[in-house]
Amino acid sequence: MARPQLDLIAEVRHLALDVQRIAAGSDVAGAVDAIVARLDEPLRLAIVGRVKAGKSTLLNALVGERLAPTDAGECTRIVTWYRHALGYEVSAVRRAGGRSALPFRREDGVLRIDAGDMPLESIERIDVGWPAQRLVDLTIIDTPGLGSIDDRSSERTSSALLDRGEGPGQADAVLYLMRHLHRSDAQFLEAFIERSIAHASPVNAVVVLSRADEIGAARPDALASARSIAERYAADPRVRDLASGVVPIAGLLAETGATLRQEQYDWLSAIARLDAQARDDLLLSVDRFRDPERSPLATDIREELLERFGLFGLRLAVGWMAAGAVSSATQLSRALIDASGIRELQRLLADRYGARADVLKARSALAALRAAVERLERDRVAGAAELVRAIDRLEAESGDLALLRLQHLVQSGRIELPADEESEVARLSVSGSPAERLGLPLDADAADVRDAAIAAIERWRAVAGNPLSDRPLVEASEIVSRAYEQIHAAIG
Repeated sequence: MARPQLDLIAEVRHLALDVQRIAAGSDVAGAVDAIVARLDEPLRLAIVGRVKAGKSTLLNALVGERLAPTDAGECTRIVTWYRHALGYEVSAVRRAGGRSALPFRREDGVLRIDAGDMPLESIERIDVGWPAQRLVDLTIIDTPGLGSIDDRSSERTSSALLDRGEGPGQADAVLYLMRHLHRSDAQFLEAFIERSIAHASPVNAVVVLSRADEIGAARPDALASARSIAERYAADPRVRDLASGVVPIAGLLAETGATLRQEQYDWLSAIARLDAQARDDLLLSVDRFRDPERSPLATDIREELLERFGLFGLRLAVGWMAAGAVSSATQLSRALIDASGIRELQRLLADRYGARADVLKARSALAALRAAVERLERDRVAGAAELVRAIDRLEAESGDLALLRLQHLVQSGRIELPADEESEVARLSVSGSPAERLGLPLDADAADVRDAAIAAIERWRAVAGNPLSDRPLVEASEIVSRAYEQIHAAIG
């Protein structure tokens, strides 16, 4: 049987401290210090996409606050990190080193940051510390839009996230927002993905079909159409090779649902009380909604509602209220969130990223450590060559990294497994008790767990030994059987 499963984070930390020791005083010392610190931080999730893809709106929906500005302000051209903090703090991390506190204020809930006279080119990123509960386990990186007229904005995103030959970028995982699959979308995802264990793979990239409510000119069936389009993309071999899933999201509905105010509900109530013909006429188009002759609401209120709901959201909310399906701001908030698709994305993030955060962080750290140690080896620093070999051994021996590679092979379609075996691989790949990973009840006793592990080992070994199994299936079967062996060894 295999030896007990490595504690991957502990092993990587041990290696990182060894690298830190030999790197002291070198050009890479600061980078290695950052790698060590990164192991204790939450998973870093970057939100990426073309200009106007809805990145900041989605970030606000995920955080549950209207923090990120959705207009084209100066600071939206800079990579911005949103992380958990006990208080409220905003600073600029300078390319030359060090950081400077930045003044900020809230306007209608949106964070407004003033970079003052600091040249944007001198800022590597803006760092926002905020006491939001949803940032405890996840640091979210908001990026400038790709394909911007300002080439420097796109370059800031690429520089922050893509491997430039010196280790991985700043993110452990990516949400890539798109409205349609453009060539530039595929090019970015291909650049983000590296096929080796230690770098990014489709496992840590998810495509979000954004602004789903705008599909088909905001028709009533817009969200259903978006789901159909997402299913087609998810089955497309080009997309399966680049991402582990495609999720349609109406980001504006999700953001508004998470931040709805009572007065906004009251304004909508005034529309819902109109007779059916007047309501339908008012909500036929944006121009008609803005027509003061058709609406009981003041101009500034109508504009705020358009900004916060969009035409589709207004039709949806007013329809629910007029039909009596919702009768309070709380109910409307919940209904908007449910309709938006954000809950599906949150479940996916929890399953794909939250459950394997340590593995993704460890993989990012290993990639960065390798880049640092190889540079030290080129500089003939004593002990560097031995540490390169130690990184090689850890990558080869880690069952967690092997399972992540297997998830990559399954999700990209390189290995086709029956649905029940795909589910088994997914269950086995996340953290949890031996019983959970085996699909047994939580209160299963040790003997039952051992018996189930042995049965699984024998089943997958038989697949590996079958002369009809091709090479990828043999590799997958060996990875799964080793994982079950390590579960068995851990039980004793």
